[in-house]
Amino acid sequence: MAYPDPVAHDELATSFGDVADAYERGRPRYPPHVIDAIARHAGGGPRLLDVGAGTGRLSVPLLAAGFDVVAVEPLDAMRALLTEAVGPERALAGRAEALPLADADVDGAVCADAWHWFDGPRAADELHRVVRPGGGVVVCVLRQEWIEAGDGPIWWTRLGEILQPLWRAADHPHVTEPRRPEGLERHPGFAPLEVHEVRFDHAFDRDGMFAHHTSISVVAALPRPRRAEVLAELEAILDDHGVDVAEVPYVAELWVTRRLPAPAPPAGPPAAAS
Repeated sequence: MAYPDPVAHDELATSFGDVADAYERGRPRYPPHVIDAIARHAGGGPRLLDVGAGTGRLSVPLLAAGFDVVAVEPLDAMRALLTEAVGPERALAGRAEALPLADADVDGAVCADAWHWFDGPRAADELHRVVRPGGGVVVCVLRQEWIEAGDGPIWWTRLGEILQPLWRAADHPHVTEPRRPEGLERHPGFAPLEVHEVRFDHAFDRDGMFAHHTSISVVAALPRPRRAEVLAELEAILDDHGVDVAEVPYVAELWVTRRLPAPAPPAGPPAAAS
């Protein structure tokens, strides 16, 4: 399938390179039961691809669970931390739309809350190329339950009042696009998508909370003076409410499919009767 040359990542997607350390400190870590669910759906063999791997939120626990992980990340600063975590032989430079892997090179693939930055059809084509027939593909999308239910504590609501205009002004994919991984659902080489939900709580301390908000793309992409102002407003809200630790509820929404085997070649003409 022919495509035009890829469009460069927009400012939001590349903003993480400027806040890689904050991303590593502040993003939720997947607890064992979430990792178990992801591994179960992606399983079929030991070699797993983590695409758009960031600093290794999935790569590290999957490696610890015994999988032969290969992690692909385009941003240099994020990949530097990924390399420290999983080793240079596992952390590869590359994009979802042009994976640096051979055909049928992995038994399955995972993606941790990054699909919305990809060109979905091109990424699906590449996964179809590198995942062996029968291999699972799991795209994880994190949802924050206080946001969805609208019943979080007052300080969380006040944080949202600062962030929501930034989300809308930036046309962030989580606001403007569906969560389901488009491209995969329309690809004839993958089974129909299933969705599974796994709930967990993540404990933030004060530093982690501040780092989390620093690493949000719509904050990270701001000019530095404006970013500092927004972060000062967020910190003032935490001060006002005496927030030093918080247990924040999340849902890991797992979009699951499987790479279908190639169709059998058409049967030849029947042999002529002798």
